[in-house]
Amino acid sequence: MSPLIDRAGAVRGLRDVPRYLSGTFAAFGTDEQAQLLVLAVVIGAAAALAVIAFYDTIDVVQRFVLDRAVRASHPALLVPLSVAAGLGLCRLLVRWGAADSPGENIPDVMYRVTMKGGVIHSLPVIVKTLGAAVVIGTGGSVGAEGPVVVLGAAAASRIGRWLRASPNRLRTLVGCGTAAGISAAFNAPIAGVVFGIEKILGASSAAALGPFVVASILAATVGRAVFGNHPVLALPREFGVRSAWELVLYVGLGAVTGLVSVAYSRGVWKAQDAFGRLRWPWLQVAVGAGLIGGLDLAFRTPLLGHGHETLNFAIVASRSAVFLLALAGAKLVATALTFGAGGTGGVFTPALFIGATLGGAYGLAFQRLLPHANIDPAALGLVGMAGLVAGATHAPLTAILMVFEMTGDYGLILPLMLTSVLAYVIARRLYPESIYTEWLVRRGVVLTQGADAAVLARMTVGECVNPTPVVVPEHASLTAVLELVRESRQSDFPVVDADGRLTGMLTRDALRAALEATGHGTLDGVVVAADLAEPRVDRVTHDDTLLTALRRLGDRDVNALPVVQADDRERLVGLVSRQDLLAAYERALIAEGH
Repeated sequence: MSPLIDRAGAVRGLRDVPRYLSGTFAAFGTDEQAQLLVLAVVIGAAAALAVIAFYDTIDVVQRFVLDRAVRASHPALLVPLSVAAGLGLCRLLVRWGAADSPGENIPDVMYRVTMKGGVIHSLPVIVKTLGAAVVIGTGGSVGAEGPVVVLGAAAASRIGRWLRASPNRLRTLVGCGTAAGISAAFNAPIAGVVFGIEKILGASSAAALGPFVVASILAATVGRAVFGNHPVLALPREFGVRSAWELVLYVGLGAVTGLVSVAYSRGVWKAQDAFGRLRWPWLQVAVGAGLIGGLDLAFRTPLLGHGHETLNFAIVASRSAVFLLALAGAKLVATALTFGAGGTGGVFTPALFIGATLGGAYGLAFQRLLPHANIDPAALGLVGMAGLVAGATHAPLTAILMVFEMTGDYGLILPLMLTSVLAYVIARRLYPESIYTEWLVRRGVVLTQGADAAVLARMTVGECVNPTPVVVPEHASLTAVLELVRESRQSDFPVVDADGRLTGMLTRDALRAALEATGHGTLDGVVVAADLAEPRVDRVTHDDTLLTALRRLGDRDVNALPVVQADDRERLVGLVSRQDLLAAYERALIAEGH
């Protein structure tokens, strides 16, 4: 047998594996939940291995590039060059390996789970993950959690699509991957589950919770086997609330972190806007590397590092409030500059750093003002981490549980909850978008919560439009209108001019009311269709979602909407009714269930 035939047979064998596995599940009589739990085990292990490989890559790059630059005889020259090399290589990787894709980040995963059925392509994710490892290892200020979450999601999507999972099941598997990525990276299995539900899936259905938990536990188990079973942040001592009045300090900290979290999230995007105005990519890299390298040289060890190892809590007690405040500002600026200059990575870990240094400065300032109050700046620094993450990401539950699991200290759970919720409320009040959803809004995407809304948001009007509705000429007599209405099952009729352009909508109710008021005989020959039509009507286009169409139907309390061209809002191209919309919704539910 020729090698070509052998290869073809092997390919056919791989294609038959999903069918074989499905048959095996059916033979054992397993239900869907049991199958999801089995797949969650595989996804949890795969995500953990991906996290381990990612961190090892960062270590190798940092050891051979950044560490040598810092220890060299001329660090003032080599550190900025190191940052520039990392940013430049990252941009090349993204350009040639990911086709300059703006996605492959946590907001993109949110979008793909809600709108694209959980389909995430692996190659651009791998390329961007490698780019993030290079940026972090050469001195750029980005986090490691974004790449590990996307890695886990991409691995889960690849496994699910290989097994030909339905869109509904595939979304659950992708959520498992994100939960596993957070769990393995931060040794925080509970926070991983909550993050998957709070920010990715958007709904805590019973079918999703079990697989999330299993994947998160498996990822944490594998991660602990490699990194060790200990809290990510080693605290110098146990913390706690010694008196109720201390909670007042944490209320103030919630307000401070809420304000700074908005400055952080807005600063990251404003920096990208500013760098986008620089015409040449090499100029963006040069400016960014020079400024980031200068900050790295100014603060050295406290600012440099990677992943969740960027902060040593010992500096909170050993430095002044002014230094910590400057360090928080430097980290905020360095992170914004890194993204603006073309770096890729996460925003979660820098938020932890900024929150810790900001909280520490806040605590040291009050310790100086109230020397007899026995204030612990390190405790306020710890709670500040959760506050800034909650405000920047709009994920307060994840922030609370992550900091708790990263430290293993239950003594500050009440301040964690108080500060995080206050920071979230204040940040949401000041600016409605989080650092994640801002990426979506800039691309014209508004995600909705809830299973029904998510289904409608994934579908467009073009999927259920009636392209040949019965239309009424605007100068048609009453007799002609009545004939058209009697022969049609429509309840709403577009009224058009001689060129087919929309001038209004005519409903059966409006026609009936006019006839009852004056009688048919007195109106015929006097009133035409345009006189009975409502000129102020909402319109939709083929690209509008069914959720948008449903909301406009409800706003006007009508049964149908005219569909017009996107570039010409008067050019009628069809009609969409409530019945069309509900029929499409039911078809989608049937398709996703199978």
